[in-house]
Amino acid sequence: MADGMKSALELALERTDHVRKAIHEEGLSLSDEQRTQLAELEREYSAKIAEKDVMLQTELRKLLHFPPAEAVPVIEHLRERFIEEKRKLVVEKEEKAAHIRQAHQVEGSTS
Repeated sequence: MADGMKSALELALERTDHVRKAIHEEGLSLSDEQRTQLAELEREYSAKIAEKDVMLQTELRKLLHFPPAEAVPVIEHLRERFIEEKRKLVVEKEEKAAHIRQAHQVEGSTS
């Protein structure tokens, strides 16, 4: 079952590819300012995800001293929580990126 499932990263990359293809198909060109905003958004959310990952690793290290029967359910819970938080951050980032791109579209149609 796990072999057929995609990781959160794979799903996020697929969404990113979808957005890139849509931009290319619509012939949208972004301004330098928007490219800068999108790059900053990417850096910001990569940092947020990295921070969540470090927090997860810290919590997992604390569990090394517990018996496996006690630690395993907690580990699973922590991992599930991390995946959900990461998914939310990716969705939030994509929404903000779409807003930046749409602002360009609106500017282009009013000119």
